[in-house]
Parts: sequence; C-alpha cells; structure tokens
Amino acid sequence: SFPRVNGYRIPIRSKNHNLCCNYGELPIRPVVSFGLIGIKSAAMSPVQICSKDPSPLLLRGTVVIQLVVVLAAVMIKFSLPAHRVDLPRVSEAAPVDDMLVPTQAVEHLAMEDIVEEDPVSAPGQIGPRIMVYRVQSGDTLSRIWANVGAPTSGPVLAAKAFKAAGVSLSALRSGEDIELQISPVGDITALRKKLPEGRELLLDGDSNLGYTATVANPKIVKKERVASGTITLSFAKAAERVSVPANIVDELVDLFSSRVEFRKDLQRGDIFSVVYDEHVTKDGEFIKAGPIKAASLEKGGRTLYAIRYVGKDGKPHFYDQNGQPLGNSFLRYPLKFTRISSAFSYARFHPVLKKTRPHNGIDYAAPLGTPVRTVADGVVTHAGYSLSAGNWIKISHGDRYATDYLHLHRISSGIRKGVRVSRGQVIGTVGSTGLSTGPHLHFSFYDRGKYVNPLRNDLPTNSFAVEKISPAVLQASLDKLKQSQQIVRLASLLVGVRGS
Repeated sequence: SFPRVNGYRIPIRSKNHNLCCNYGELPIRPVVSFGLIGIKSAAMSPVQICSKDPSPLLLRGTVVIQLVVVLAAVMIKFSLPAHRVDLPRVSEAAPVDDMLVPTQAVEHLAMEDIVEEDPVSAPGQIGPRIMVYRVQSGDTLSRIWANVGAPTSGPVLAAKAFKAAGVSLSALRSGEDIELQISPVGDITALRKKLPEGRELLLDGDSNLGYTATVANPKIVKKERVASGTITLSFAKAAERVSVPANIVDELVDLFSSRVEFRKDLQRGDIFSVVYDEHVTKDGEFIKAGPIKAASLEKGGRTLYAIRYVGKDGKPHFYDQNGQPLGNSFLRYPLKFTRISSAFSYARFHPVLKKTRPHNGIDYAAPLGTPVRTVADGVVTHAGYSLSAGNWIKISHGDRYATDYLHLHRISSGIRKGVRVSRGQVIGTVGSTGLSTGPHLHFSFYDRGKYVNPLRNDLPTNSFAVEKISPAVLQASLDKLKQSQQIVRLASLLVGVRGS
C-alpha cells in the first residue's frame, strides 16, 4: 500500500522483494496553493523497477530521496510569509490540478488586485441612500426603525410628528411600500408614505433633533365617465371587463337590487350602462370613483333606469325614466364583495349538529371582519350572544318586516336594543361565533313573523315625500344612457358578424 502526503501517494518498498512495485512518477516537487502544501509529479515517464531481487541499496536510496523532498516541502511551507487573500470560490467539482496556483500568482493578487476600500470615499457612501421598505403584518414605527438599524429614539419622535400632521399610526398597512432615506450613520432622515385620495405624508428630520411631518395634497381633476357592457358570464365579470371600479359595481347593485336578483335574473346578452365621476390627479393617477350619476340595466328586453338628482335639501335621490322617485327600498344583500356559500332551504344537514334541520336564511361566505350592514331603516330589537347564533342582531323594519344577522365576529359600538339604524349602516362584522364551521353571515328575512327567501321574494319599498327631479336633468341623463346602450348593441352586432 502507498501512504499519502497531502493527498498524494508516496511509494514505499515492499517487504516482499519478489513483488513488482510501481514507484510512480519521479521525481516529485512541492508547490504552494491557497496557503497549503501539495505534492505534484513532474511531467516525465513513470519509472518501473521490477525485479525478483531488487537491490536493497537502490530501494533505500529512493526512500531517503522522497523523505528529503517531503521535509523540504514542509520547511518551505513554514518559512513563507502568511498572506490572507480572499479569492473567488472554486467549485467543489473542480479537479485538484485546477486548484493549485503558483505562489507568485497569489502574491500578485494580494498586492495589486485586492484593495481595501475607504468607507468614506467609496461610491454610494458619501451621502444618504434611499431604500424602499415593505410594511409587514404587525409592523410599527419602532419595528421599522429597528429593522433598518436606526436609533431607538427615532420612533417616538416620528410618532409625535405623525400626530401633529393628523395622520394616525394605524395608517401603516401590511403590504404597502414606504420610502426611507438613510444617512451614512444609519439614521432615518426622511420618510415618504402614500395616503388615501392621492395624498402623501413627508417626514423630515433625525433621531436627535426630532421630525416634522407635512401632508402633500395633489390637485384632483374630476371627469365624467360613461361605461357600458354586455353580460356574458356574470354581471361582475362584465363590469370588470370594461374597468368599472368595485365600489361602483356595489352601488349599481344596490340601486337595482329591489327590482333585480343579480345572481339569477340577468341573462347572457343583457346590457348595463353607468355614468359616474372619476377623480384623478393632473398626472392621470386614479384616486377614486363615484358617485353614480345615472345607470340603466336592460333585462329581458325591458330597461330599468336610475337617475340621480340632488334637490334643494342637499340630499341625493334616484328617479326612474318617468321621473318617479325610486324610494328607500330594502337592500337585497347585507354584504359587499362576497359569494353565497349555501342557498336558502327549509331542510339542510347541519354541519355541526350532524342532523337535518330547517335552514331558514342565506349563508354568505366572506372573510373574517367583513362589514355587515342593515338592509333598511329600522330599530334594533336584539343585540347579544346565544349558544347557537353566536353574536347576533335582530332589527325590526316597521310592523311587518324584520331581519336577523347571525354568527357575527363583533357587534359595532353603539348597536344595542332600542337604537335606530339607517339603511346601509354597518352594524357588525362577519365572524364564526356560535354553531359555525367557518366565517360567514347567516341572514334571515321575516314577513309578518314568517321566514321568506330574500333572494326570491320582491323586496318592499318605503314610500316617502321627495322633491321632483328637474326635467332637464332627467332628459340629459336618459340621452347619455340610451346613446351608450346603442353603442354596445352595435358593437355586439359587429362581434357577432365577425364571429360568424
């Protein structure tokens, strides 16, 4: 067997002189690589010494030569000056020969190419740097300052500046990006954060002298937009296809919900049109949309209209195409942005009780904390907790109608027995309290004390006295809607012709 020195075999005389021994490539020389000793064969032909009775003197001489070479290599290693050099990493799969670098090359890299940068004069270190920080769930000013390594005295001073500018600390939203300016010593010297409606919060100062905050209000431009679409899969998809904002979709649904059940009544080919205001900055950045000024919905050859008009009392009301007020009708849906997870039925297998029992109402699946609103004006007759319903509210809408809202996560502050509520007012949030398997709202509708299906039955309208709409406003709005409808019809015909 051949013992190894730094990974290379060194031939040793065999005790059995009758065996043929291969002494490898001779001579050998030491090389220095990465500060380590290695043994490498010279580029020459191998020498074979094969004899049944080799000369003992020759064998001893060979061993002595090899030992001298090894000792010389060790002396060279410990006599060389130490150079700490950070060289690029070499793949572990690289062959040994590729990892051996002559001593002279290493010294050249250490002296010529490896230069320690002066932190003051290095590029990017002279002035402050800008970084974008993404707010994480649970982040506070203290955590943000700590995460970027800024002084701990800064958050308190920044919080005072927020308050002085009228900006709540709860304005930090998970997932939003804020722009920070970091000084060369690691302090936060500026902060820029977007606020609702295109405003910006600008924080300036440092952790020693404190911060000042200002709110920049951009110039908002209001322009009217008319959008129309043809329903193919669903109303929501059709509205999204023509870039109608979600809040306009919800408002439009509320306008027609007493006359239309949007899940079932609308069919492929029905047309909607809506006129509303868009608010943008002078650079064209979208800020918000609304309110709706006029809307129409063509359903089965019949067109429904809703025209907005603000009277002398300063309150907006909606009218039909004949100028008749639409009235303060019930809202069909107590939630926005939701889907129905369980249809109304009088018999359903209860997932918690594990038995079939009446399911009098509609279950609306929605994320925990989604706002729940009352569907009409009324008086709260119950607001509390029960074992099966969890947190729940019952509202009376006159002598005939009443509604229930079950499994709430919480009941809004001020909602208690005897309190009057108005149509669309938020009374709680979606939860999973009581006998519930997940976040949802159980909504029930009563007519003279009996359960009715709020998605199938006609909803009542509370009549009230209202100022008449201006004929000029009514006609102008109807003209815009009819023109938009005509454009959509023509576009649909063209698509049909091309498709055929």
